Amino acid sequence: MAAKSDDNSLPPGFGTRPWLVQGSRGDTLTFVDVSDLSLHETVVPEVRGKTCLGCMHGDWLLMLDESTADCFLLRITTNPRTKIQLPPLHQPPLFLSTYEMLESPESANCTILVASSTEAEEECYLLHCHPGDEMWTKSVSPYDDISFSSLMRNYGGKIYDFASNLIAIDVIDGKIELQQLGTIKDEEEDSRRCGRYHIIESCGKLFLLWIDDLGCFYDDGLLTAIRVFCLNLETLSWERVEGIGNDRAFLISGTYAFSCPSIEGVLQGNCVYLVWSSCDSERLYKFCLDDMTISFHQIPPQPTKSWSRAFWAIPASTQSISMPQESTIPNNLLWRKPSKDNPPNDFDEHKEDGQENSLRPWDHLPVELLELIVSNLSLVDRIRFPTVCKAWSEVLNPIEQAKVWPWLMHISKQDGTCKLFDPLRSENYNIQVTIFDTNEDRHIFRSSKDGWVLASAGIYGNDIFIINPFTEEIVEPPMLAFLYNYNGVSFSSSNPMCLDCAFFGINSSDSGKFLSTFTWQHGEPHWIEQEFEYNVSFPVGYNNPVMFDGKFYCLGRKGNLGVFDPTSNTWRILDKPEPIHVEMDLFEEDHIGREFCYLVDMDGELISVFLRNANELPRVFKLNRTEISWVEVEDIGGGALFLDYRSSYGVASPDGGNGNRIYFPRYSKDGKPVFYDMNKKTYSPSFYGVIEPLNCVWVVPNLRKNESTSED
Repeated sequence: MAAKSDDNSLPPGFGTRPWLVQGSRGDTLTFVDVSDLSLHETVVPEVRGKTCLGCMHGDWLLMLDESTADCFLLRITTNPRTKIQLPPLHQPPLFLSTYEMLESPESANCTILVASSTEAEEECYLLHCHPGDEMWTKSVSPYDDISFSSLMRNYGGKIYDFASNLIAIDVIDGKIELQQLGTIKDEEEDSRRCGRYHIIESCGKLFLLWIDDLGCFYDDGLLTAIRVFCLNLETLSWERVEGIGNDRAFLISGTYAFSCPSIEGVLQGNCVYLVWSSCDSERLYKFCLDDMTISFHQIPPQPTKSWSRAFWAIPASTQSISMPQESTIPNNLLWRKPSKDNPPNDFDEHKEDGQENSLRPWDHLPVELLELIVSNLSLVDRIRFPTVCKAWSEVLNPIEQAKVWPWLMHISKQDGTCKLFDPLRSENYNIQVTIFDTNEDRHIFRSSKDGWVLASAGIYGNDIFIINPFTEEIVEPPMLAFLYNYNGVSFSSSNPMCLDCAFFGINSSDSGKFLSTFTWQHGEPHWIEQEFEYNVSFPVGYNNPVMFDGKFYCLGRKGNLGVFDPTSNTWRILDKPEPIHVEMDLFEEDHIGREFCYLVDMDGELISVFLRNANELPRVFKLNRTEISWVEVEDIGGGALFLDYRSSYGVASPDGGNGNRIYFPRYSKDGKPVFYDMNKKTYSPSFYGVIEPLNCVWVVPNLRKNESTSED
């Protein structure tokens, strides 16, 4: 419940550090304290019946009364608030797209600049005014090939439009002057395709942030990637950088972005904070550029449209800028960081005290006892076991007999180090993989199966390879002739080095009426594409195909199935099972099928899971193979599911105490896995505030060496 205050009063601490302000409801603004997400409601009569067009210079709001054209600037970080009247603005917001301010309203040179919307207006123009002017001045662009973008930013006393053509906008003697400065070079622009772009000025430098989402739904996808670029003014090119500096954070909401000093307990340095809506609520996301992880919190009270999204209020006094690295051991061996709870074991250390020295040496233990010990060890301890002494190395197949389950593998830097998280034991390990030890390629995990990880490399993600990170065996298919754009990708054999192994990828249009499949087998010079068009849509879900009964099964977002037979290279959409969502208008803002969906093979059973948000419980279905229908279930027979759009697994008999759980690729700050307990019908720990690596994949540890064969 938000604490409500009277007119003109501000929450404690407001005006001294950044806050979030929820869009107005009547004459009330909701202030969100970023340090603890507490809410404070304040009556602000100036906003009643007004539309907030934008937030400029961190704490000035451009307000408009659409019924009267009354337009003014409102500063909400001071007490009392400051209001500066502007000329009436008669153009409806629909016809306008970008709002910027040249210098602060305290300056005599302050200019407010408004750009026309290319979607609503035939001509390209700018409106500008100074506080105290009686009307807005309209300036039509003299360039036929130029339209103004939302990437406008104030920099060095001018406003720049950072579309493909860099344009400087200045106001001289009350007139707008435009200057084309050239084309900005951007080698990675095509690889980014769509996504959310933001330009930020920080410490005299200009940064471009690109944030990508999974694209399941418009404005409601899963945020999956972030790239940061810095503008080289000499070469006029965007150059990729790994971070923004530990002394600052970037704050983003809607089309507005600001740089702010890091503040202990409030804003972490080298992080990007983004406000965005999801199915459940308004969310505050945090991208940590140090380890490339993401987390998010709810910002009550409810989801909002992009034009009424919570915005940052950054006082002028805070607008300027005045995890220990884990080590690894060589030879690809797994290593766990010692702690008080897990002290290092040294089997070679012998005590010289009388009683302890009389104990029987470790290497004289009976083989039967050693085998009993091994049967109760984790996989990692089994790997260590044969290295203790010669006698222990003679125990038969300690690794192959190990009970395994998926671990979460993720990579944050291109230094060859992959981090592994064991969700059932809450332990972390490092593994060194040679192919990832390069700064030239951008390796992204796409899927995994039986210990093998399918990854893409290069700016465009079109260099595909399949690697066992534990043995470093590798399979290299031909490069794609296009950008990586699969909804899902997988391969048929548990050993992709097998000459009969088939590799399969699939994607579809958002509507699901256009679909493509891509296949490759050993010996073929390129990937083979087939295209399909349907009157009835089959929008493919963002999850990887499942090899089941010798065929690739694909789950549609409606809940129906498609199947690809690699022996005949044929694709068909199955009549049964019937879709879970018979009617689904994917372009509605809040349709019933607005869910993430997953398909899993667990011990010979096909299971589908549909998840909307943390406020609604996951729905789990098993395929009744007799009636060919989905049957909703309350438990999964003591099994465990490990879900992610990159790869999903089902384990029929997980380690003790972990049955009837659905695990997600997330963990808490204290290293606890995030799962949904089907028995208790609760998430543990909370669904919010936990950490998710941006580049991760579930992988089942596999230390067996393979050879290329004609049979699996």
